[in-house]
Amino acid sequence: MGIFNKKTSVEKIIENQEQRFVIEVGHNRNNELIIKKVRVSGDNLTQVMDDLGEALLQYNSLRDIA
Repeated sequence: MGIFNKKTSVEKIIENQEQRFVIEVGHNRNNELIIKKVRVSGDNLTQVMDDLGEALLQYNSLRDIA
């Protein structure tokens, strides 16, 4: 198993829990905080839309800190 196949303990914990949404952030060339990936899952569309709103609120709070 190569170095890129190893999972961190945080990734293992996340895999063991139910994931309602995942948001990956990073920086662009201008050092601005950007969203790299957003994934929201669920059986209820209303709940999924609420979770998407929550994910974007969390992103905005990160952007305000950075």
